[in-house]
Amino acid sequence: MNKPVKSPRSEKLLVNFLHFQLKKHFYRIYLDDCRGQLSPGPKLYTMNHSSWWDGLLIFYLNKEVLKENAYAMMSKKGLEDFKFFGRIGAFGVDPASPKDLLRSLALAGTLLEDKNSVWIFPQGKEEHIEKRPFTYMNGPAYLHDKANHISIIPVASYYTFRHDQRPELFIRIGSPLNNEELQSMNRKQKTDYMRVKHEALVDSVKNDLMEEKTSNYQLIKKGSKTSSEWLQWMKKPFKKDKQT
Repeated sequence: MNKPVKSPRSEKLLVNFLHFQLKKHFYRIYLDDCRGQLSPGPKLYTMNHSSWWDGLLIFYLNKEVLKENAYAMMSKKGLEDFKFFGRIGAFGVDPASPKDLLRSLALAGTLLEDKNSVWIFPQGKEEHIEKRPFTYMNGPAYLHDKANHISIIPVASYYTFRHDQRPELFIRIGSPLNNEELQSMNRKQKTDYMRVKHEALVDSVKNDLMEEKTSNYQLIKKGSKTSSEWLQWMKKPFKKDKQT
């Protein structure tokens, strides 16, 4: 399997498209980056998968915030249907085919060896945001077995309606998993460990929102005004006219 060949023109087109689409469909997008001071080297990001938006979100987050040379694993069928994604750093995987899965993981390993960032959805498919336990494939553990110096960083995305007409998106990038602990485990233990840590990270975002604890999150994308905001704006002159 060959390394994806990125197209700067395609990346620019998609960034411009996403600026418009995210403003249109989300009221606000927030980020809490908990990675801290990272040591130099390859990074494997594992993200929960509950929405059609997730793949586009990875691209946007990396281009506009993290600014790393990143690649992402996506379904082979999705890549065949939308070849455009191959020009922005995506490479395909068919989880139902062991041979294809190994080829995709080998490419991910090569990309990591070259000190790139790689993003993976360990669930392998979209699952409801509240489903527990996560379905969790052993790809990240396999990659750690091959190169235990990589930083494995879980990422939580949480889509929610709160106080406004359109949904909001909250993202938390966790701190790297403890490599010393991982090195003492077999592959199944690593996978279970990663799943539990990832579920806890997603639940931490959920709990923050339930308790209205959002001060740690930075606004990274502001959507266009909602109908309720336009109505509030229209109320002001109406009140003045009524008083006179």
